[in-house]
Amino acid sequence: MISAILLAAGESKRMAGAFKPLLKWGKRTVIETCIDNLRNSRLAEIIVVLGHRESEVRARLAGAGVEFAINRDYQKGMVSSIQAALSLISPQSDAVLVALADQPMVGSRVINQLIDAYEQGGKKIALPTHAGKHGHPIIISADYIDEIMQLDTAADDGLRTVIDAHRDEILEVPIDSPEVLEDIDRPEDYERLSKQVEPIYEYHKWHP
Repeated sequence: MISAILLAAGESKRMAGAFKPLLKWGKRTVIETCIDNLRNSRLAEIIVVLGHRESEVRARLAGAGVEFAINRDYQKGMVSSIQAALSLISPQSDAVLVALADQPMVGSRVINQLIDAYEQGGKKIALPTHAGKHGHPIIISADYIDEIMQLDTAADDGLRTVIDAHRDEILEVPIDSPEVLEDIDRPEDYERLSKQVEPIYEYHKWHP
């Protein structure tokens, strides 16, 4: 059983006033597309971490069948959001997939490819790669939850401390497209990537 944590608590500081989760992505929003990608995969549960503009995002995702973890300390960064979500992870979960809410391009096919590789690879950390570079989402064993919970939220290196401490447990998973390396970080990223959105969508019943 693999649980998903979708990190959506940040302020989108580099987006010139725009808020990434609620940006239009085709006929939906960025975060709705991320949720769909996760729901269409083999993941067992989805926990969305909210912080900045929490009520707006929660309203947008009403009926989406996800759990919400609220990070009141979201300004401290990614680690604080991951820690906020881990307390809600099912005790039956064997691993956690950590996904970013500014990567709506990462579809369920890639997510399932990563899950399959993790389940078959015999390692405790799975990192997608493209052109020799590590990307997101990542999968990390529940065995490391205690280590993650002890990380200093003031450090700006995310899960790198835990990953670097267990390099012999890393499985690199080659992905044949660059979407695992790309995210919507700045307005120019959004303009470029949003033009590639397919014009036809498969809607879940919870979409308004």
